[in-house]
Amino acid sequence: MSISRVEEAAAEGLLQTRASDIHDRRYLNAPLIVGSVMIIMLVLASFIGPALIPWEPERVDPLAALQPPSASHIFGTDSNGLDIFVRSLQAPRIDLSIAAAGVTLGLLLGVVIGVAAGFARGLIGEFVMRLADLIQAFPLLILAIAIVALTGNKLSNVIWALAFVNTPIFLRLIRSRVLTIRELRYIEAATALGNTRRRLIFKHVMPNALGPVIVQFGISMGYAILILAGLAFLGVGVQVPTPEWGSMILIGASDITTGQWWTAIFPGIMLAAAVFAFNLFSEGIERAREISR
Repeated sequence: MSISRVEEAAAEGLLQTRASDIHDRRYLNAPLIVGSVMIIMLVLASFIGPALIPWEPERVDPLAALQPPSASHIFGTDSNGLDIFVRSLQAPRIDLSIAAAGVTLGLLLGVVIGVAAGFARGLIGEFVMRLADLIQAFPLLILAIAIVALTGNKLSNVIWALAFVNTPIFLRLIRSRVLTIRELRYIEAATALGNTRRRLIFKHVMPNALGPVIVQFGISMGYAILILAGLAFLGVGVQVPTPEWGSMILIGASDITTGQWWTAIFPGIMLAAAVFAFNLFSEGIERAREISR
C-alpha cells in the first residue's frame, strides 16, 4: 500500500472515530435526559398524584397532627394535620408556574432591552448597563422581598419581582452576544445589501444570540424556585395553607427541634430536587449546543 493510501485510510478512520464520538456524546447527554425526566415527573406528579391519594392538600385535621411517615401518610403530617406527601406533590403547580411566569417575563424584557442596548451607541447603552449594574448590586432575595413589600403581597407582584431581578441577567447576556454578532462580516454584508435594522435583528442577530439565553433560562428557573421558597419561608408571597415548599418548610422548621424532622425535611428534598433538575437541564442544553457546533 502506498503512503498516500495509508494517509487516506488513516484520515478516514479518524473521521469515523470523530463521528462515532459525536454520536456517542449526543446519545449520552445524561444531564439533559435526567433533568428533563425529573422536570416532567414533577409536573405530572403535581396533577396526577393528588388525584390518586384520598387526602386533600388543604384539609386541616388536628387529630392527625405530627404523625410520622407511615402507610397512610407516606411523608407524615405537619402540626396542622396536613398530609405532607400530597402537599409536596402539588406544590410544583404553583412553584413552577410562578417561577416560569417570572423568568419568562424577565427573559422577554431582557432580550428586548438587551438588543436595543446592543445596537445603541453612546450614552443610551451605557445608561442601560449602569442601571443593570445597580439592580444586580443587591442580593436577589432581598430585592424581591423589597419589591413585594412595596407593591403588596400578591402572586402577581411576586411574578413581577421575579421578572425584575431576572431582567438584568438576560439583558447583559443578550447585549454581549449582540455586540459580538453585529461586528461579524455577514452582518456587514447584510447591511450593505440594504437590510433594515428590524430584518437584521430578527433574521440574522436573534437566531445566533438566543443559544446562551436558553441555557440561562434553566439556571434562572432554579434560582427563581429558591427565591419563591425563600419569600414564602419569610412569610411573603404564597401563604399557608396553599401547598408551597417554602411555606411547608416554614411550618415544619420549629418541629425539627422536638423530633418531628419529617415536617421540613421532605419538602426541602423536593425543593432541592426541582432546583437540581433545572440545573441538569441547563447543563444538558449547553452540552447539546457544544456538540452541534
